[in-house]
Amino acid sequence: MMQTIDEAAEWAGQLYAEKYHCCEAVVTAVSEYMGLEGDLPLRISTPFGGGLTGNGAACGALLAAYLCMGLFKGRSSEEADRKDACEPANRIYHRFCEKYGSPDCRNIVGYDKTDPKAVELYGKKVKQEICIPLTKEVTRWILEELTHAESPA
Repeated sequence: MMQTIDEAAEWAGQLYAEKYHCCEAVVTAVSEYMGLEGDLPLRISTPFGGGLTGNGAACGALLAAYLCMGLFKGRSSEEADRKDACEPANRIYHRFCEKYGSPDCRNIVGYDKTDPKAVELYGKKVKQEICIPLTKEVTRWILEELTHAESPA
């Protein structure tokens, strides 16, 4: 069991490095930290990696933030307010875009994820240098929002 947000972030990075894509790794690590058991988090995050199934659109780690806000703060009736899930997701979106310059995977990684030669040339290096650190950071941001922990300045 992970005791700290930093441990959960490291776990997300390890999951991404070993067996999951970015969205799956973040959603799995966050869900485990929050005590959600079962395979639903992994199942719902499956098609979101690589910018929506490898198309380079919205970053899978960023999409994980939206999935996690829905899982843990989403409304459970039509009368309930959406703001508990939407406001933190929106804060993460703006923080993400400010730091990474774009919400889109292709812009962050700098190559076309649908081009097999580009993936072969750049994929492993970019994963190590950009994507794993990004995945860890987004995991921290999500858990800070979910637990109302103070974010470091």
